[in-house]
Amino acid sequence: MPQPVLIAAIDLGPLTGRVLYHAAGFARLLNLKLRVLHVSPDLSPAMHDAVVDTCRREGPLQMQFEPQDVMVRPGVVSDVIAEEAQHAKAPLIVMGAHGRTGVASLLLGSTSKALLRKATAPVLLVPPTDMDIVNVGNTVTLTSGPIIAAVDLSDDSRKQLVMASLLARLGRQPLKLMTVATNTTPVEDANAQLQQRGSQLYPKRASAVIVRRGAIPAEIARCASTEHSGLVVMGLRSTPTSQPGSIATAVLKTKKAFVLAVPGC
Repeated sequence: MPQPVLIAAIDLGPLTGRVLYHAAGFARLLNLKLRVLHVSPDLSPAMHDAVVDTCRREGPLQMQFEPQDVMVRPGVVSDVIAEEAQHAKAPLIVMGAHGRTGVASLLLGSTSKALLRKATAPVLLVPPTDMDIVNVGNTVTLTSGPIIAAVDLSDDSRKQLVMASLLARLGRQPLKLMTVATNTTPVEDANAQLQQRGSQLYPKRASAVIVRRGAIPAEIARCASTEHSGLVVMGLRSTPTSQPGSIATAVLKTKKAFVLAVPGC
């Protein structure tokens, strides 16, 4: 049975090295085969060689790949990434969070926003900030601090919570569930719902639940900051009061946390 694939989408811009570093780390953490994707109208062997050279020059020492693991494809960037991930049945896409402006911005780029609207695989957005993936003996672990799963109580959220639980277990980090309750939902009810979901998680249960009120993007970002979390796992369902892009942007602006956006079941 072939090894599942992680797609690392690089644009050869300023975050390429960071994307490759974290893609290689998560590939080791989740036991996935790393495949690098660059979208360009230039399909010449010279362009392919240039992308391979970039991977060798900017990728981490522990990055394991062969030239055939590097793909150059033409088309609309978000479409190509989504299609390649779907074709490969990739469990994870890793890409930079900024727009292609030449400057590493903490605002979500148009390509990232477009991908969040159509992705069928989880998307890890890598900002220009630090979250190391290190070896402890023979085990790979994260240094993210608590992993926050930002839960919409009106959504099923099973796939999101399973992914958050798995990463917390493999990365040896605590898992905390949080939600932004509506004005019509008593805090006690929201807390009870989170407790129930957290108690049923496997392989790692939640160590705490947090209920907030207010604007959803701002409260999720504030929670990530106050809990010193380096990784926020969110769902991708749009609501009248919040869009995935606005939540991801708010979290990235904290300059402290990565965003892992997980589509629903």
